[in-house]
Amino acid sequence: MNGIMIKRLFDSHFPLDLAYDWDNVGLQIGTLNKEVNGILITLDVTKEVVEEALKNNCNFIIAHHPLLFKPLKNILTDAYKGQLIEQIIKHDITVYVAHTNYDLGHQGMNKVLANQLGLVNQTILEYETETHGIGRIGDIEPMTLDNAIKMIKTRLNIPYARLITSKPKKTIKRIAISGGSGASHMFQAKLKHADLYLTGDVSYHQAHDMIQMGLQGLDIGHYAEKVFSAALNELLLQEGFECPIHQSQINLDPFILV
Repeated sequence: MNGIMIKRLFDSHFPLDLAYDWDNVGLQIGTLNKEVNGILITLDVTKEVVEEALKNNCNFIIAHHPLLFKPLKNILTDAYKGQLIEQIIKHDITVYVAHTNYDLGHQGMNKVLANQLGLVNQTILEYETETHGIGRIGDIEPMTLDNAIKMIKTRLNIPYARLITSKPKKTIKRIAISGGSGASHMFQAKLKHADLYLTGDVSYHQAHDMIQMGLQGLDIGHYAEKVFSAALNELLLQEGFECPIHQSQINLDPFILV
């Protein structure tokens, strides 16, 4: 299987022009013009992930978060990022990224997260074009806040979350979610009457903004996006990709609850 087939898949489902202007998506290292021995799907690219790719005979890595965000001024092989790039190039590994184009896609990150939570009557939280947008909002069977938090942690397989509220709502029946760092979409969650807004990387001041506007939030962290690997693996199999496909088993969550 040629690497161009992978690009065509993303062009079809998550085209590059969906990505935000500040983002860097698509081919980042290597070439598409080669035979793909195996694919490793990961949230981030680290040295451990590259070693995992080599162990599984994968010469193609698909990542959600860009390895390269800004133009490089140098590649220093005695520094971590330089060593990582050197390792990737030496072993002829291709790195392809689907980030905000995947987030905004119809079947992308937020759709996957909303489905995982069992949200019904789903709609896009904030439209970026006439047909695509970020986040999802939908309904659940009414339950207490405590039970809603337990359900969310179980279904997203996350060990902890941070509740943002001053006057806890007793009943949760409408949930909005935006994977990753989505605090800037809190206003749409409030306008669309979310009882609970789920996102990650909420800052101190953003949390106060939520409280002031009367929006109850739950910071589920950034690593909740790990659903990317399983969802993309399923899509590749549905599209008939026959080369070995692996989901990274490396725990990339940098935080430990102490």
